[in-house]
Amino acid sequence: MVTTTTKTLNYSIIRGNHTNSVNATITSTPGFNVNYFGKIPGILKLVELIITVVALGLVASRRREGAATAVGWPIEFYMVGEVFFLCVCTASLVYLFGQLTTFCWSVTSSVLIPKTTYLEVILNLFFVLMWITAGIELLCLTAREGWNYPMAMLYSDWGCRIAAGSLGLFLAVFFIASLALAIKEFAGPRNQA
Repeated sequence: MVTTTTKTLNYSIIRGNHTNSVNATITSTPGFNVNYFGKIPGILKLVELIITVVALGLVASRRREGAATAVGWPIEFYMVGEVFFLCVCTASLVYLFGQLTTFCWSVTSSVLIPKTTYLEVILNLFFVLMWITAGIELLCLTAREGWNYPMAMLYSDWGCRIAAGSLGLFLAVFFIASLALAIKEFAGPRNQA
């Protein structure tokens, strides 16, 4: 069942001997907010989500299985940089999914796009730093492993890891853009006199 909320606002502005009345009616229907995806922050968050999923898939597909243990389970292992990269991917996916879900299904955001909070600014800065670190670390480890042990790393492994590290650096750039937009929105409109 969909309910529609209507709110009527009446204001009177008195200046000297002159009175102005303002009437405004705001109607909101809870549901999916497509307006958020038409704005630059929404498009950036969608692009960040898609690139994060692709980077996660590239790195996660490179796992190796070692010899079976005493109980018969194979041992799976990643390079150290890949584990950190996967942790950053997971944290980023949780944040992006939560933010997109909140902005898309919020009753308030169906009328207005919500204002940026301190949390969004801090998390965007956090992910800028984490993606730069994860991307550079994965690229450096891949180059070191490919140079020191050229026969151990297959070409598909090398290419997927280089692509994932590059996507990590692109994600850092996208999060920088999101950070700049969040800071601009958080500052609010400039007072012009």
